[in-house]
Amino acid sequence: MERLKMGVIGAGFIGTYHARIYAESFGAELKAIADVDKKRGPGLKKDFGCSFYTDYREMLEKEDLDAVDICLPDDNHVEPAVAAANAGKHILLEKPMARTVKECKKIREACEKNGVRLMIGHVVRFDPGYNRVHDAVRKGEIGNVIHISAGRRNSKLLAQRIKDSTSMLYYVGIHDIDAVQWCARKRITRVFAQRVVKENKKWKSEDCIFVLANLGPDTVASLEFSWVLPANSPCGLKSNLEIYGSKATAMLHKFNQGVEIFKEKDTDLPYELYDISHWPECNNRIDGALKAELDHFVDAILHKRKFVMDLDDMISAVNVIEAIMESYRKDVPVDVKPL
Repeated sequence: MERLKMGVIGAGFIGTYHARIYAESFGAELKAIADVDKKRGPGLKKDFGCSFYTDYREMLEKEDLDAVDICLPDDNHVEPAVAAANAGKHILLEKPMARTVKECKKIREACEKNGVRLMIGHVVRFDPGYNRVHDAVRKGEIGNVIHISAGRRNSKLLAQRIKDSTSMLYYVGIHDIDAVQWCARKRITRVFAQRVVKENKKWKSEDCIFVLANLGPDTVASLEFSWVLPANSPCGLKSNLEIYGSKATAMLHKFNQGVEIFKEKDTDLPYELYDISHWPECNNRIDGALKAELDHFVDAILHKRKFVMDLDDMISAVNVIEAIMESYRKDVPVDVKPL
């Protein structure tokens, strides 16, 4: 059976999950991992039985790869993506595609020039709940979309871990920006944003960002992002998507997903809500939306199938973030620039 020869660039939190999924995959073969931290090499080689490089350029040059999966911080997407495209490797690139529309277009142009395929890793697109809401709108069950509420609230521990390396808009907010546009089947055209930086200021990070958005003349949306849930919150993520239409309302809430674990009161987390959506472990393998995302990429490349998401949508989400940042800096509503 043909298998896609994969290389992973970046072995941090999400990159290690990606590497494990490829190592467990029936359709892919994990050939190599590149990460600047050489201390990770022995463990990764042992765990996944692959080669290890501290320089992704060396990996691209020496390894016989069909594709690479780039799991680097969002301020370091352009150079590796362009290098991979120039090396003729298909690319799965973690969200966001880049930090600016200009950088997104540079990556796309490199891929088009070299005839390689590019998919952006928006894991929410592979969540069955979000897909059901999307399909309810697509099939006309909701009717005309009137207003939308979406948000993603994380523990303050995330702000402590991420610090000033990125904005919550890039790290988590982009999921909901994309989900709102995808599910509503409309683009955000205007935003007014407010930001608070107080409790997480010591980490040089944001507390929250609230956005009121227009999707054309007849639809409005509210977006809420925050990193202020208590450190001992039973679940590190509380998210929602609600779409109110002329015929029906669709509501999706991610907090208690059905698995509750009660422990003794003197433990670090006496009450735990287990995540069964993103990357749960089942029968000693990673499952969930992330696995579905990577399986889709492998299948689409091997069998020359179309990706389920359009690259223009991925660039549009970054475009909205640029408008949101301009809005909260100037404290005025901002029109989203046409692409």
